[in-house]
Amino acid sequence: IIFSRFHCFVPFLTLSFGVPVQFFSFSVGVCCAASMDGADENSPSAAEAAIQLCTGPAPPESLLTWDPPQAPDDTKKTNKLRQKLDLPPLKGQAATTPAQDVIDRFIPPREWLEDSTRWVQRASSQPASRLEVVQLQEKLDRQLEQAGAKHTGICPHRRRLYTECFDELVRQVTAECVERGLLLLRVRDDRRATLEAYEKLFESRMSYGFRLALKGEQEVLQGMQRMEQVRQYKADLDRQAEDWKTKIEATLRTQEERFKEDEKKYADEMNALKKENLAKKTQLESCCAVQKR
Repeated sequence: IIFSRFHCFVPFLTLSFGVPVQFFSFSVGVCCAASMDGADENSPSAAEAAIQLCTGPAPPESLLTWDPPQAPDDTKKTNKLRQKLDLPPLKGQAATTPAQDVIDRFIPPREWLEDSTRWVQRASSQPASRLEVVQLQEKLDRQLEQAGAKHTGICPHRRRLYTECFDELVRQVTAECVERGLLLLRVRDDRRATLEAYEKLFESRMSYGFRLALKGEQEVLQGMQRMEQVRQYKADLDRQAEDWKTKIEATLRTQEERFKEDEKKYADEMNALKKENLAKKTQLESCCAVQKR
C-alpha cells in the first residue's frame, strides 16, 4: 500500500523536472524501519529541536545543498568567508524569500558558535540545474555503495540516504515553485504519517504477539506442573495398589493355610467319629448276638 501511494507522484516528477525514477526505488521493507523518520519537522518544537542538534557546518558528504555560513551579528566575518569562496560580499542583511521560509521549515538551519561568534547556515534556495541533479544521483549511488546499503529489505543506511535525497529534491522543487514544493511536502508528510501508523501497528502486533507468547509459556509451564502433579499422584496410586496387592496375597495365603488346617482337623474328626461309630457298631452287634442265644 505504501509502495503504491508513494510512487503515485513519480511520473509527475519525471515528466516535469527530469528527475530519474531510480531516485524513488524505495523498498516496501522500509515500513518496519519507520522509526528513523522521527516527528513532524513542520511543527515549531520539532524545528527547534533540530536546530539544537544541528551543530557545526554541514558535512561535505551531505546530499543537501547548503548556502555558505553567515554570521548575522558580524558582517565582516561573513564577507571574509565569502571572499575566500570567491563569492560577492553581502550588503546588509539579505531579505528572506518565501521559498527560503518554506525550505527552513523542513530543513532547519544549522547554528553553532565559533570564537564567540554565532554562525548560521541555511539550505540553499537556489534552483538546481540538470547537471546538479545528475551529480546528486551519482553522489547518492556512491554513498549507497560506501555505506554498504542493501538493495532490498530493511536497511537503515538506504533509508537515511533516500530520505535525505528526497528532501534535497523537495528543496530543488521549492526553489523553483513554492506551491509545488508545499504540495510535495504534504505528500512527504503523508508518507511519513503512513509509515508511523504502520510502525505503531507493527509494534502493537509485536507486543500482542509477545503477550501471547508469554501467556503460552505460562500455560505450558502450568501444564507441565500439572502433569508432574498427575504423575506424582499416579505414582502414589501405583504404590498404594502394590501395597494392597501384597496385603491381598498375604491374606489369601493366610486363608489358604487356615483352610488346609481346618480341612485336616475336619478329616481327623471324621476319622475319629468313624472309628468310634465302628466300635459302637461292633459292640452293638455283639450285644445282639448274646441276646439271641
